[in-house]
Amino acid sequence: MTEGPIPEADMAAYKAAQKKRNLYIGGALFAFVVLVFALSIVRLSEGMKHYKADHAPHTTMSNVPASGAAAS
Repeated sequence: MTEGPIPEADMAAYKAAQKKRNLYIGGALFAFVVLVFALSIVRLSEGMKHYKADHAPHTTMSNVPASGAAAS
């Protein structure tokens, strides 16, 4: 069985459906990328808060040298 050429109306409907499908897939992919980016930024900022808290300079009186003492 051989099929003849596809009618113009059917081809136009097929192209329109394909374009709509591609737009939905592109939109979903874009939303996924934005979600991953936002989650990465949130996690990095939380990590920076912990890093800054752990590596903050401790300037208590016990580790500040006396004014006339030489460092050894």
